[in-house]
Amino acid sequence: MATADPESVAGRGRLLVEPRLVALLAAAAGLAVLFWEAAGNLWFRWGQQQELSHSYFIPLISLYLVWLNRETVLKSAGGPSFAGVAIIGAALALLLLGQLTSIFLFQHVGIVVAIAGLVAGFGGLSLLRTVAAPVAFLFFAVPPPYWVITVLSFNFQQVSSILGVAMVELMGIPVHLSGNIIDLGDYRLQVAEACSGLRYLFPFLSLGVMAAYMYRGPLWQRLAIVGATIPITIVMNSVRIAVTAALVQAYGAEHAEGALHFFEGWVVFLFCLAALFALIAVFARTAKPRINPLDALTTPDLPLTAPVPARTGLAPVAGAALALVAAGYALSQIATVDSLVIPERRDFDGVLAEFDDSWGKEVRPIDPTVAEVLGADDTIVLNLSAANGDVFNLYMAYLDAQRDGRSWHSPRQCIPGGGWKITRHTIEKTKTAGGKPFAYNRMLIENGDSKQLVYYWYDQRGRKVANEFVMKAWLIADAVTRKRSDGAMVRLITPVLDGMTVAEADAKLQAMQARLQTFLPAYVPD
Repeated sequence: MATADPESVAGRGRLLVEPRLVALLAAAAGLAVLFWEAAGNLWFRWGQQQELSHSYFIPLISLYLVWLNRETVLKSAGGPSFAGVAIIGAALALLLLGQLTSIFLFQHVGIVVAIAGLVAGFGGLSLLRTVAAPVAFLFFAVPPPYWVITVLSFNFQQVSSILGVAMVELMGIPVHLSGNIIDLGDYRLQVAEACSGLRYLFPFLSLGVMAAYMYRGPLWQRLAIVGATIPITIVMNSVRIAVTAALVQAYGAEHAEGALHFFEGWVVFLFCLAALFALIAVFARTAKPRINPLDALTTPDLPLTAPVPARTGLAPVAGAALALVAAGYALSQIATVDSLVIPERRDFDGVLAEFDDSWGKEVRPIDPTVAEVLGADDTIVLNLSAANGDVFNLYMAYLDAQRDGRSWHSPRQCIPGGGWKITRHTIEKTKTAGGKPFAYNRMLIENGDSKQLVYYWYDQRGRKVANEFVMKAWLIADAVTRKRSDGAMVRLITPVLDGMTVAEADAKLQAMQARLQTFLPAYVPD
């Protein structure tokens, strides 16, 4: 019996591999063109936001996991699969949705889904199962929406400030907390967004997930390792704030600024890692049988999955994938944010004329920090005083399209930072004069002996919405069905003066709210 020449066998293997590789590279190149803008925005976000700067390393870690297990990966490669084409289709749907709404989150997620589709399409579902962990790890490089970071930053600031002040008090240092401002008497420290702890949380959470993946232990312990990253971050950031306050009290304000402040931040991150390893060590020492803590974290081996024989040829799968990419490119030229409808409206400057000369009117400058975060196309901050002594503050911000991270800065996040405390918050539901639903936030806030009543709502394309999540859901729906993402946020404030009841302040705000509705549609189109 004649035997096959090993070189001819290897040659046939290369001939079998090379067409698949060419088809894979062609599909990947097409997807790269489609997601080019989204990838550029991803790179920009990583560099712009310090809490995301670790994201540059996420793809490198995923590639390293694949390279470390390259033999297993090659053995798991199966035949081409139409399941991968379907996954690529889902990625393109996310791309188009992101272009219609200008919410880059959809496109960023679409990049990871597209990578999964390429793996499954040209290596089969068996290969996707094997590399599921490194592909899923790429999701940690997807930045959360700006408004999510804003909400998280506010909450972390609040909790870190409270715990930090409690630690300062335990040191016997007189201290007072007003919002996010720590008053030490001679010095006042502001716990800014940069000190919220998010710059620790995001990279630390990624490391926690990787540590849990490498840990040899039961599932509940792995979940505990991941979950522990959040309280560890908060506690360690509070320690940082407390130590900074103590150093400032003892040696001066330079210990809260510059290189030393930056160095203290990195030191705290190292303590976070030490705390996480200590938890892993406790789990390892209490395991049965006991495990050496250094041996508890094993080499991250990927599972070997038996490849499934090809049910279809390369040509149909490659042709379907390339046709889908071509169709996605054609649709992407139509479904863009540039196609959004920008309705005609009056500028907020005209609001002054809506109140006659019997009203005292003072236009106030908007907070530069809020203006930078919001990036509104039109804003107004107006102090109004009526002849009968009623006083109001009106704030309105309008966006002709919510894109490039521009969205609403919720008063729930900015009010406490100024030293005000929200003592009561409810969502009130009523109807407009035309019978449409009208939901608004009602907050009673206090700062020392001062009280104010606040109403605010999101006026969005004919809807008056109180909840930020509901507002975002309608934004996506309207961008797709009505090609509009414009809208405004409206806030009204009146003081609750000595001798005045909250019910009386409510009556004043409701009257002003009703007055606004008589002219607001000209400035915020339905």
